[in-house]
Amino acid sequence: MRKYEDIFSKKQFLWGSATAAYQCEGAWDEEDKGISEWDYFNHHSPLNINQEDGDSASDFYHHYKKDIDMMAEGKQNTYRFSIAWSRILPKGYGEISQAGIDFYNRVIDYCLEKDIEPNVTLFHYDLPLELAKEGGWLNSKITDYFNEYAKICFENFGDRVKLWATINEPRYYAYCTNIVGNYPPNRKLDFQSYFQSQYNLMLASAKAIHTFKEMKIDGVIGIVHDNGSVEIDPATKESENIFEIADFFYNRLILCPALLGELPPELEKMIGIFGFTLLRAENETELFRLGKGDYLGLNLYNRQYVTDWQEGKTEVFHNNKGSGSNNKEGIRVENIFESSFDETVRRNKWGREVNPRVMYTALKEIKNRYENPMIMITENGHGCYEEPDETGYVVDDERIEIFEQFLFYMRKAMDEGVNVKGYYHWSTMDIYSWINGYRKRYGLVRVDFENDFTRTPKKSYFWYRDYIINYFAEANEAVLTETK
Repeated sequence: MRKYEDIFSKKQFLWGSATAAYQCEGAWDEEDKGISEWDYFNHHSPLNINQEDGDSASDFYHHYKKDIDMMAEGKQNTYRFSIAWSRILPKGYGEISQAGIDFYNRVIDYCLEKDIEPNVTLFHYDLPLELAKEGGWLNSKITDYFNEYAKICFENFGDRVKLWATINEPRYYAYCTNIVGNYPPNRKLDFQSYFQSQYNLMLASAKAIHTFKEMKIDGVIGIVHDNGSVEIDPATKESENIFEIADFFYNRLILCPALLGELPPELEKMIGIFGFTLLRAENETELFRLGKGDYLGLNLYNRQYVTDWQEGKTEVFHNNKGSGSNNKEGIRVENIFESSFDETVRRNKWGREVNPRVMYTALKEIKNRYENPMIMITENGHGCYEEPDETGYVVDDERIEIFEQFLFYMRKAMDEGVNVKGYYHWSTMDIYSWINGYRKRYGLVRVDFENDFTRTPKKSYFWYRDYIINYFAEANEAVLTETK
């Protein structure tokens, strides 16, 4: 029988790639899958500015064997994917879909057949529509709905899945749904909902982690956080104060419960600064203590570069139009703090910094401040526009250049004692990119969305394959040297 303890004795390090259900599966209404909030939004909302949806996405639902085969051929030994809540529970609660259970059993079993370790995320943005109608993550009942859903997944897949994550990017998800307003339900600059959503997401995660441990599932479970590593513009006048405020805004409501099993001690102070009311569970102290995770998944692309508030009303800066917009990613919060823009750092077409050095500084910060937890880099990659040749092959040298730099800084942090156990490139293949549609590509494998979803490995796929081969060759050589 497979055991968690066997994973690293056999694999040394986990090298893989990642996707999310809505972004890759397609089959949006196949069999008895329920409708998700994203299905509804993309079909009906004028705020779907690029007018594209994930109805078919990369059609992973019908091509999963091909995709897993290509991972194995690329020497990847793990695959991170999410389960669509509405494929298991069409309404988010109540009746279970056996067809959904069967699909994920097929995916998990085929991963194991190919010696690929499944790493399963329970929630990656795609809330069942019926739960959205009941208030979504602002309805405190959702924490129990999520716990029941998680329990069903543990019961059906926990005998084979040894790596679990409860929720993908609760902070960034709350940010896009309540501050930017580009994700459904599209609330904009709603700080009250931003903080309340984070709290409810973390409470749901804590309940599910406690259930996992009560069920004595063999494996580890944690949460996935988007790196919010805060760096201060040297021109900042009140640097310590601004750091504390920005760190709370981007990180602390996630990292303190996830890694320390408690809410941040500065919470009451920040409630006063940001002016919100937090509706809290009476037994929250016990719930968060019992819901501390075993590891942290870290989605790492950039930092949060901030300074004092200068002037102007609260405003969020975001770009879902790619080269059609000059917006640089950031925020201004009136009288509190604002993003600063470092002109020496390159940016991608969507206004986000491309700064691989942050991999090192973020990992070191988490090690030093949060008791050196086990970490998986659960997402890291580079989105860009691409043009294939006549055979469908893509020479993505820009991705390889950035990829190599991120891995250099990850290995540097590991050499200095940061407890990183796995790396997942985003993404396994080209996928639907939230709001951005299909022109923004992240995949190691090109998907021809116009021609039967044909898969063609890119240059980066082969580069990553060779990197993994070399890593294990070096590791084995080091072991042989030590035993001589």
